[in-house]
Amino acid sequence: MAKKNLKYYVPGAIALLLGIAAFCMMFLNAVEMSVTGGGITWESGDTYTGAQLAFGYSEELPLLGEVTVLNFNIFIFLGFALPLIGGVLALLFKNGFLSKIITTACFVVGAVFLFCIVAMMPVGLPESSKESFNAEYWKLGIGPIIGGILSVLGAVVCFFKGTIAKMVG
Repeated sequence: MAKKNLKYYVPGAIALLLGIAAFCMMFLNAVEMSVTGGGITWESGDTYTGAQLAFGYSEELPLLGEVTVLNFNIFIFLGFALPLIGGVLALLFKNGFLSKIITTACFVVGAVFLFCIVAMMPVGLPESSKESFNAEYWKLGIGPIIGGILSVLGAVVCFFKGTIAKMVG
């Protein structure tokens, strides 16, 4: 009897691990500046992590003092947090129709937000920087790419949660 109950937690635990791994991708490079012109690509070295994009970032400049580079960005924060929330919900709730839809949606929306980080960067920019922002100079870093792939895998696990539980036992 205990083995039967335990097998229904395995897909939720897998989804939770995928959600935690997707959330941890917040600490890798999320965007990198890359300028292409005349057949030459120039890497400026400007990179921001997902945590800097999500929670904001300021730096100390010699003549200006503390300058806010990025503000809190709710969409990028949700991109990293929704897979984690979906994994926790997948572990806590049984295999019902509504829980399957909610957990799968958390992972899918998180993946979409992660793959669209460059487009959502202006939301977190200070007003003075929004006019000069050009999305074509920025490219997606490794963190959101891996996080998005893990989120898609988590969505598949949540969607087929009942089938996976039957295969385990």
